[in-house]
Formats: sequence, structure tokens, C-alpha cells
Amino acid sequence: LLINNYQFDQALSLMNKAEDSLNVELLQRKGYCYSRLGNYTDAIIAYEGIRKTDSLNREALHQLGQLYSRNDQYDHSRACYMKLIDLDSTNSFYYRQYASVAVKANDIINGIAYYLQTVKLNPRDMEAVQQLATILIEAEAYTFADSMLNHVLAIAENPQLRLLLARANLGEEKYAEVIENLGKLLTKTATTAVSARLMGISYFQLDQYEKVIPCMEFLLRNGMKADWIFYYLGVSYQQLNNPAQGIEFLNLAIEESISDNINTYYTQLAMAYEEIKDFKNAIRYYKAAYESSKSDILLYHLARNYDVYYKDKTPARIYYKKYLNSDDTIQIAKEYSRHRLTVLSDFR
Repeated sequence: LLINNYQFDQALSLMNKAEDSLNVELLQRKGYCYSRLGNYTDAIIAYEGIRKTDSLNREALHQLGQLYSRNDQYDHSRACYMKLIDLDSTNSFYYRQYASVAVKANDIINGIAYYLQTVKLNPRDMEAVQQLATILIEAEAYTFADSMLNHVLAIAENPQLRLLLARANLGEEKYAEVIENLGKLLTKTATTAVSARLMGISYFQLDQYEKVIPCMEFLLRNGMKADWIFYYLGVSYQQLNNPAQGIEFLNLAIEESISDNINTYYTQLAMAYEEIKDFKNAIRYYKAAYESSKSDILLYHLARNYDVYYKDKTPARIYYKKYLNSDDTIQIAKEYSRHRLTVLSDFR
């Protein structure tokens, strides 16, 4: 009665007075009370007491598997679940528990193997499928995750798995399928930050810039602030013939950026300034991009902008020559550089 009323301390006081301290039912109740109170050490002692008289007691093995895992004693935990698997090799729950502990112990290979066996035995174990898909996506095994998730979703629809499938599709660069899967998801649930991010990136890759903007603005309204959000907004406005708005967001991307993408942001900002014929700022940001990335094609862009902006063509000639001496293989840029050097030499 005390246990049913969650009065575990009082229940333990009664049980500790019992004469038959090795009674299996008594030890089970004590182990349960200790575990509910967070006293895992004494809970383990109680359940191990059961195993002294019944080494194959499944309830004790299962509880010990959980308790050892909570105590970060992963080897002991896995040993318990392995005994359970030996007792019943068709029980998918035991495989799932073993897999979960293996992942906690950073044994990802065994984690994947045992989750796969779980799903094989029970394709409707949505928790196992979700855990396995998450691991596969984080390991960039997108095609494997895609195949498994499609198989399971054909059996039973699940919004969490549908979202994971969209994540796998993004990794595979199947951007139309990302939109399709999120469309199925959003008919049943509200837009989330994750779905807005996936949709926005996919629309961007599909050149549907007018649809990128609402997704990125949703993220900003919901408290997210990141360089890539401003970058997608900047390029989208630029592509939609609003270079001033594009420049504003690209500058925000640069201000926010601490990532390896900074050279991309500089390049895009330089292109935006070039588009509005602000060659001075275009040169400034092409230089910043080159200093960050040392990408040879930027020498060509610098040469062009110097060529247009300055009456003195010396800097332009220097950058055209640097570009022609680089390892870049863009033929049209090489041909134009040679042409301009010839023209500029004629007017020296």
C-alpha cells in the first residue's frame, strides 16, 4: 500500500524489518523502492541478491541492466542484457536495450548492429528506428537511413520518422523530396525550427528564392540568429533583384560569422556590390575573400573590378597576370584575362 502511494521510504522501513531478507519478492520490492528514490547502489545490491538464488531471473537482469547503465557501468549493463538475449533471442526489446547502452558507451558499431536486429525483429519499434536513423544520419549514412525509414513508414506513419527522412534527403541532396516529406508532415503538425531550416535550405538549392525568405524569417522570429540564416536571406534578396536588402543581410552574415564559410560570405557580398556598380566595395570584399580562402578565381574577379574602376590599369594587369599564373582551370576566365592583358598592353 505504501509503495502504491509512492511512500517509498516508509515502505523500505517496513521491509528492512522483515525476517526473511532473502525473499525474492521482498528483494524485488526493495530494489524498486531504492531505484525510485535514486539510490541506485542499494537497488543494485537488492537485485543482485535475487541473482544469488536465481541467476537467470529476467526481471532482476532487466532492472540491473538499467541500473548499471545509469551508474555508467556499461560493461555490467551489457552483460545483463546479453544474458537476456541468450535466454530469449527473439525478444526485440532486449536487443534495443543492449543497443542503447552500447551507444552510451561510444560503441557505435555494436549500437548500430543491435538496433538493426531490433528493427528486423520488430519493424514497428518506432523508438529503435528513430534512434538508429539518428545515428546513421549523424554518421552521414544518408542512403542507408533513407532506405530504412521509407520501409518503416510504408508500414506505419510517424511524424518523427518523417522528419528524419527529410533530414536524410537533405544529406542526399534530394531537395525536392525534402519538400515533399515536410509537406506531408506539416499537414498534421505546426512548422518547427527544424522543418523551417530544412525547407529553407532545400528551396535555396532549388533556386526558389521567394520561398526561402519566409523560412529564414520564421527562424529569426523564433529567436535563432546564425550567419547562415543571414547568408540565405542575403543571396535570396540578391537573386530577387533587391541588391540593397541583399547587401544588408550579407553584412549581417559577416558580422555573425565565426565559421569556415566566411570567404563565401565575402565573395557573395562582393558580387552584390559589383551588381550595383559599387566597384570600390566589391574590390574590398573580393580581397577579404581571397585573404580568407586563397581561391584563384578571386584574382580574376579582382582584376575585372580594378579594370573597370581605376583609370590606372596597373593593378588590373597585376591581378590578370596572377590569375593566369594560377592553377585555376576556368577556361573562359583564362581567355578573358589574356584578352584584357593584350588590350591593356596596347594602350600603355
